[in-house]
Amino acid sequence: MSEAPTPPGTTPTTPTTPTTLETAVSGIEVMIFDELEPGMSLPSEGELATTLGVSRLTVREALKVLAARGLVALGKGRRPRVREPDSAVLSGHFSAAIRRDPGALLEFLDVREALEIQAVTLAARHASRSALHAAQSALDGMAEAAADLSTPAQVTRYHRCDVAFHESLALASGNRMLVFLLEGLRESLRQSFERSLEGNALRGRSVQDALTTHRAVLARVRARDAGGAAEAMRECIRDARDDLRAALAPAPRPRP
Repeated sequence: MSEAPTPPGTTPTTPTTPTTLETAVSGIEVMIFDELEPGMSLPSEGELATTLGVSRLTVREALKVLAARGLVALGKGRRPRVREPDSAVLSGHFSAAIRRDPGALLEFLDVREALEIQAVTLAARHASRSALHAAQSALDGMAEAAADLSTPAQVTRYHRCDVAFHESLALASGNRMLVFLLEGLRESLRQSFERSLEGNALRGRSVQDALTTHRAVLARVRARDAGGAAEAMRECIRDARDDLRAALAPAPRPRP
């Protein structure tokens, strides 16, 4: 049977064949996920080349790709080792985007809203006593630091405890993927919180206002009120959005 003609105005398509490098990367990934555990060593470059039917140079490049993805650790004179899952790659992408364009903080806030509302909804249903204690400890640390933000050390402590508060709520959710994502956003959260604090002051508000919204979130989680916790977190995000808009707004030009 002859092939059907290509319709006018269209370009014939040809199936794509994986490159040798892509084949090597895929083959090593299978070993990482199906045969090995974190901390275990991969076979040597020579053994991998023989197993995969590629050159040692291709294996070396494939391992660099996997190291950039955070899947393997490379060391001079040592065999590649399977890494524990971590969020360093995710963290780097978000932090770089925000450093290049501070306005991206508002888009980042949309991401936070989706993740953190889900986190507190689940936390209200599943939080253990120890998880609630961790959230309370972080909130207490924020309050203690907020009592005097006149020194850089206290400001740093305030933001560190703020990040810990949000991470503790993710842990309280019982969802490992949410924890992974929030941990990956730690540096971006810190950047966001720093600018929010600036905007909070520009709006003529007190840091105590931020503490009030945080306390409301934890109170609803502690009361096992999933809907109330979600709404309290929405309020927290709304305040943060207003603060960021104030911080990112261009400074008014002086009158001539």
